[in-house]
Amino acid sequence: MTQDTQNPADGETAIDSDADNGATPTANPRYVRVMLSVVIGLGVLLVVGTAIVVGTIIKRASSGAPVMAASEVAPVIPGQVSIPAGAVLQSVENGDTRIVLHLKDGDEILLIMLDPRHGFETGRVRLVSE
Repeated sequence: MTQDTQNPADGETAIDSDADNGATPTANPRYVRVMLSVVIGLGVLLVVGTAIVVGTIIKRASSGAPVMAASEVAPVIPGQVSIPAGAVLQSVENGDTRIVLHLKDGDEILLIMLDPRHGFETGRVRLVSE
């Protein structure tokens, strides 16, 4: 930049005081340390960021969850869940690790947990009023 303006780069260089009449500019030690710190910090950040991306890809690829596009229709999962006679389905909560069916059986609420990958029942919880 100094070659275009013909002005000395005062902040980037320091004049060596021990030099003779033809003093030559040398690198300012403060700026060298700052630049070295920035380069090392950015290098570490690059390595850590790459490790996080690679780790996330490996984690997602090794999980048993099938990857489906939003336009694909989920296949029919075989399995049979028995519910009490007279129970009414109130709502369904769908998640990655389980599906919860909320049933109302008279005055009681019954929660049935299902495995979304296989469609089998993993547990039941009956909420009784006291």
